Amino acid sequence: MAKEKKIEIKEGLPEWMGTYGDMVTLLLCFFVLMFATSTVDAGKFNQIAASFAKNQIVIMPAQTNGMLEAMGNGIIQMPQVNGESDKEYEQEGQQELEQMAEKFKTYFAQNNLQDKIEVEQNDRFITINFKDGLLFESGSADLKPEAITVLGQIANELLKYPDNHIKIEGHTDNRPINTARYPNNWYLSAARAISVATYFTDQKHFPPDRISTEGYGEYKPKVPNDTPENRAINRRVEIKVISKYYSNEQI
Repeated sequence: MAKEKKIEIKEGLPEWMGTYGDMVTLLLCFFVLMFATSTVDAGKFNQIAASFAKNQIVIMPAQTNGMLEAMGNGIIQMPQVNGESDKEYEQEGQQELEQMAEKFKTYFAQNNLQDKIEVEQNDRFITINFKDGLLFESGSADLKPEAITVLGQIANELLKYPDNHIKIEGHTDNRPINTARYPNNWYLSAARAISVATYFTDQKHFPPDRISTEGYGEYKPKVPNDTPENRAINRRVEIKVISKYYSNEQI
């Protein structure tokens, strides 16, 4: 008769559980050491926690340099831009444009251009508006000979402000155009803006990255297109000189 095989039962936990326990203990020690050697900015942590607690937004500028300010209700933002508050920043931009607009008006008056050009100003840019027929013949985007003289005078003044981006816009009235060269008003308005920009870059040596162009066709009229006089106002090329405190994308 075969002998029964005795099963030996060891006392204590299985061997694998000992190894597993050692590994878990080592991991715990590792993370405790990591936490102990790290530093936490309690002020920033409390501000961010407050913003989430009150369901508000934390405004994080591109370059904070650690300079965040709590505004209440959990909102956090940069208190200053280049050492100046937002209000001071806007005021400086406004002063820049006011001084520039006055210089433009004086310059145009001295050169007998005040009847051909309008100067308008808002809080972010100055608009130099050419009266209808000054630069182009009807249905054309080729600069007239007398337009070269006027643009040359304006370019000489604009070159004094190298830090300001220039945006050139073309506009038309609502009378449709359909030619082999310009199938609609969009094409014509864009071509006219590009003609002015090309003159600035090729003849007056403006940096191309300082200038942008847009053609709006008939879709941004200044006045209703209900009379011949109003349509003449809407047919225009505008040069916008943007404040150096703003970018082209902000207008």
